[in-house]
Amino acid sequence: MARSKALWGAIAALGLAGCGTWQVWAESRPPEASQASSPVSRDLVQAPYEWRNVAIGGMGFVTGIVIHPQDPEVVYARTDVGGLFRWEEGEQRWVALMDGLPRSQRSRYGIESVALDPTDPQTVYVAAGMYLRQDTSDILRSRDGGRTWEAAGLRSPTGKPVRMGGNEEWRWAGERLAVDPQNSQKIYFGSRLDGLYRSTNGGDSWQALTGFPALDEKAQIAFVEVGPEVLYVGVINQGIYASRDDGQTWQRLAGGPPEPQRPQQSAIAPDGTLYVTFFQRKDRGGGVWRYRQDRWQDITPKANKDYGAIALDPTNPQTLLVSQFPLSPKALHRSQDGGDSWQPVALQAERVAWWPDWHLYTLMGGLAIDPQRPQRVWLTNGFGVLRTEDITQPRRAWQPIMQGLEELVTFVIKSPPVPGGADLLSGVADMDGFRHLSRDRQPTHTYDRGTFGDTTGLDFSEADPRIVARVGSFPGPGGREDSQSRGAYSSDNGRTWTPFEQPPPGAVNGKIALSATLQANGKPVMVWAPQDDVYPHRSLDGGRTWQPVKGAPNRTTLQLWFPSQAIASDRVDGQVFYLYHYGQGGTMYRSDDSGATWRPVAKGLPDSHKHHLQARPGQRGDLWLSFEGEALYRSTDAGETFEKVAQIAEADKFAFGGPAPGRTNPTIFVYGIINGQEGLFRSDDATSLPGPATGATWRRISTTEQTLSKVKFLEGDRRVFGRVYVGTGGRGIFYGEPRARQAPRP
Repeated sequence: MARSKALWGAIAALGLAGCGTWQVWAESRPPEASQASSPVSRDLVQAPYEWRNVAIGGMGFVTGIVIHPQDPEVVYARTDVGGLFRWEEGEQRWVALMDGLPRSQRSRYGIESVALDPTDPQTVYVAAGMYLRQDTSDILRSRDGGRTWEAAGLRSPTGKPVRMGGNEEWRWAGERLAVDPQNSQKIYFGSRLDGLYRSTNGGDSWQALTGFPALDEKAQIAFVEVGPEVLYVGVINQGIYASRDDGQTWQRLAGGPPEPQRPQQSAIAPDGTLYVTFFQRKDRGGGVWRYRQDRWQDITPKANKDYGAIALDPTNPQTLLVSQFPLSPKALHRSQDGGDSWQPVALQAERVAWWPDWHLYTLMGGLAIDPQRPQRVWLTNGFGVLRTEDITQPRRAWQPIMQGLEELVTFVIKSPPVPGGADLLSGVADMDGFRHLSRDRQPTHTYDRGTFGDTTGLDFSEADPRIVARVGSFPGPGGREDSQSRGAYSSDNGRTWTPFEQPPPGAVNGKIALSATLQANGKPVMVWAPQDDVYPHRSLDGGRTWQPVKGAPNRTTLQLWFPSQAIASDRVDGQVFYLYHYGQGGTMYRSDDSGATWRPVAKGLPDSHKHHLQARPGQRGDLWLSFEGEALYRSTDAGETFEKVAQIAEADKFAFGGPAPGRTNPTIFVYGIINGQEGLFRSDDATSLPGPATGATWRRISTTEQTLSKVKFLEGDRRVFGRVYVGTGGRGIFYGEPRARQAPRP
């Protein structure tokens, strides 16, 4: 059972920029978080930096949306990997509320549920935890609209953290957190696997309701609904349970849809009528059902379809909306008589420029009706948030409401130093990638203009940075498990692309490296290290044909989602390529003949699948290698020997950027722990020093408000001193610039 008394104490300044600090609401402070929040040591300087999102325009599953019943300008959107967002009506933008999370708690970007105190628009509760296997999930509370947070330290009866799955299956289900509308001190949380919990004092303490039926992987709680003198809990594969004694005893509601019942979302009217959507997947036996006066009634608008989102008009409980799952042009339905009859709602939407035509017809998350302007309706899906100002109009327009809401997952980012070229090239999950002509303007199209797929590897040639290649995959008939090869070559800074004509058989994803010099045909040598069992291949003709290399290992990348970079080209010597291999002891391989043959040159390196390999620009044989949770390693003899870089305890990611004024050596950016401090750091002199760079000066450029803890890839802009890009696993791409010396904006 959870503890009965909350202990308060500061843990970290983890709130929205300029809006205060987070606090812990638990028995002890996580040591990593405490460390991250302590003052910068005397050996480190805090450099003033300004952080913004690169403008993209969303893409990512917004799994739910809630509106305060008394103040319709208080709107929160929950996401599966990007955290919680609050809508600012006056500024017409979303504000991210989880960007202060430390690295040890970044799984809390997966929002399982959100609930509002009906009597206080400033109080919000969040169930935060991305995966069931992780042990950092918790209930968070804010009394100031998400500017500062407290954590409950919620534990199951076994003493372990209660498991949550903000990015698991059924994340599109209803709200598992619920505040009693008649008594806002009473809060319920239905966990997926660890039972039902109740607080009777506004979340200060929690108790497990041990009388609730047992749960397992197949029987997970989908929603909690508090009605007049009754509590309902939907359980996937079991049905609906009801309690009339505040959760002490439970009865499964008899009747209803065919077994197995998979309830999804619910809504309850003031008279106690319960509406529930059901989802059957392959069986196509889902529907919409109404429970009134102890009797179920099938009110499904269109038979043999799955249903997900539901919303009840707060001003007229006879009016409700339901959506099929996934959406389609005629999959949204509206009733004005409590579900006795339905009218289809046409889905006609404006869109962000690069969104494909089918953007509306993806996974559906939530529906919400404005409590004071019931014509205004919000919906969320796999691309973001949309809103219509008048649901009653026959030619209603749905508009994307995306300013500030960036949730894209990035695999790779590159900023080729082309004068007047694009600020950035990105490789992302699901939507291929973008040429970001300006970091502050949304791109107009993806590389392949709307084709679903992943870009996992990008590189450019130092001899001509306009020459770029990318690799990845697109899903086959069986989805990502049946991925098909995708790769392309560009000679104009990513404006146009020529697909690889004959990619290596079975080659998908992985990383690619381009030689520093060009061949007589004007093209670089390209070496592709694909994912899984396919061995590296090279191309001499811009990707038209590929040949297997000799001596290089396969399986340098084993999983799409691992943040690794195993292959790199020397940035001066066009004959030299490097390849790190893990699995039986970390080994560095090198090719001295343009990738044709390879040999091991260094053994005994850390053995980790989370690694990053990159050669320093402007210096032959200067090779750097990092491992998540390990030190940063450097070789100045082309990979023959490695030394640990001084002062750096952990280096998850690193990148090189433009030199500081008066210097010629590149700056280096490192995300990790330096001199006991966690964050993103910059050194202007480390690359100019020999070997371990002893005595280098490091400046922390992340802040406690913007920790950048979801970093997947770093890239410095070699054209502008101090500018760095941070590709994340669910918050899009950030860029930072020195505040005191603001870079000129094109």
